Amino acid sequence: MYRRLLIGGTRRARFGLVKALFLVLALALCSSVVRAEDWTTTDGTKYQNVRVIRVEDDAVTIIYKDGGALVFLYKLPPDLQEKFNYDPVKAKAAMEARAKADADSAKELQAEIELADKMKQAQEVKYAQERGQTNAPTH
Repeated sequence: MYRRLLIGGTRRARFGLVKALFLVLALALCSSVVRAEDWTTTDGTKYQNVRVIRVEDDAVTIIYKDGGALVFLYKLPPDLQEKFNYDPVKAKAAMEARAKADADSAKELQAEIELADKMKQAQEVKYAQERGQTNAPTH
């Protein structure tokens, strides 16, 4: 009878030990989270609790207290520029490439908007004709 309690107690003790180890491990992982930084750019913009998502030659993408942002490296203080290996020559080339890509994207978006408008107008005319209306919209 005592042997059964001892064996059962051992299982419970082992289970309790595993639970305790798991709790300690979970607390250690939670406490090892790196504290986020606060940044102030050279133009006075403040970002609190900054976490860097992506680093490029000309900018860093961050998540901060109020949302997300793309911060150009030239706007960062010298210590942060050094941290992200800021090179003005590479940054200029990357900015030009970004500007070209943005312009191309804007043109594509405008073309899609115009196409959608034409399709909407055609659908309105078709719907009006199906309903037998003679005063179909002529946009």
